[in-house]
Amino acid sequence: MKRLPIWGVYALLAYMPFHIFLSQWLSTWTGGLSAWKVGKDVLTMALVLLGLVLVLAKRLSNKKLFLVLSAVSILYLILHIGLYFIRQDTTQEVGALATVYNNRVLWYLLIGLAAALIAPKEVNLGKLTRLVLVASTVVCLVGVAQYHLPKDIMTNFGYSVERGVKPAYFIDDKPDLPRIMSTLRDPNSLGAFLLLPILLLVQRLLDKARKNQRMMNAGLLLLHGLTLFLTFSRGAWAAMAVSLAALALTRYRQELASLLKKTWPWLATGLVVLLGAVYILRDQYIIQNIVYHSDESTTAELDSNELHAAFIENGVKGATEEPLGHGPGTAGIVSIQNTEGSLLTENYFVQIAYEVGILGLLLFVGILIFIQKKLITGPQSDLLIALAASFWGFILMAMVSHLWTNEAVAVYWWLLSGVAIAHSLSQKIKRA
Repeated sequence: MKRLPIWGVYALLAYMPFHIFLSQWLSTWTGGLSAWKVGKDVLTMALVLLGLVLVLAKRLSNKKLFLVLSAVSILYLILHIGLYFIRQDTTQEVGALATVYNNRVLWYLLIGLAAALIAPKEVNLGKLTRLVLVASTVVCLVGVAQYHLPKDIMTNFGYSVERGVKPAYFIDDKPDLPRIMSTLRDPNSLGAFLLLPILLLVQRLLDKARKNQRMMNAGLLLLHGLTLFLTFSRGAWAAMAVSLAALALTRYRQELASLLKKTWPWLATGLVVLLGAVYILRDQYIIQNIVYHSDESTTAELDSNELHAAFIENGVKGATEEPLGHGPGTAGIVSIQNTEGSLLTENYFVQIAYEVGILGLLLFVGILIFIQKKLITGPQSDLLIALAASFWGFILMAMVSHLWTNEAVAVYWWLLSGVAIAHSLSQKIKRA
């Protein structure tokens, strides 16, 4: 029984990157698309309840952390439910779906914590890392193939707007500028999903103990980097740069200082040349669309950048007008299902503030800060360092997208953070 939570961890890590693809495709044969969509969340809730029961039933000296986070998670859930019944600005179905979407990130955290607390001997960070890299490599291979295949290829697997997932994405809706999303929902989600695997691969490539694997790790890193580029997600590119900088400052500070001391003139020259080239070619079709996601032929009233700004501004305005919150389902991806209109904030934090108010936002941000503190103070490992470094990239992406609405992105950071934190806590107790 005690092994079930850790088996659940492996199952979620292996399945979630392919959930959208499998649910869309298999439901064309079996029907019941809604059941396929809901099934993963039913499993998630079952694992949370199982973990809670097992932690409470077992005498654990280090379960205080889990119980405190469980209490905060329950408070966060009650806030959603209470605001729904007070406001009732959405249907019951939309409100329930938004509540699940917003709360499951905390459920993933609790599942990871419970699994590592209940059966610490069953937790192997090396195996978890390999599973992450195997899954991400498959996702990358599908993504690169997708870029070269006919752009309507995903319609053969049940993808359609009517079924809830676009079959193809393009920069500024231009057919000659495709963006890949592989088995995830959209290009931005794919870009966010790749942050953690790329950070893990960078560490493996630079690890002197893995010299015999250097060629393989370099190849995998090249594949992941190419896939990230083909998403044409500017937010993901920036998040990757921030995460790599955090990784370098955390783990490779001395090596970075030595490298910069030797090569800074060349690096500075290269940066100036690159910026100069972008400026000179700023009116070129490719540069305009890749950098700005729009050009003079854009027919929309607002271009991509203006839309982002307008969405965030509307969300902030609504959140300040109703600081107690409008209720779950009134903003974010789920709000698209509202018959009276949707509110896409293009900012996860603004979405939370709009839906569950300042209190909900403070609870969520407080948990984030707490997790990051635990990650940076725990015994160092490749996974722990990658999670801590990717935190900054995810924060950046959450500022420009509904980041953690995507289940694969949420699982790979929140679930693994729970496992890594509990595992490091167990290691500290052993050493004491």
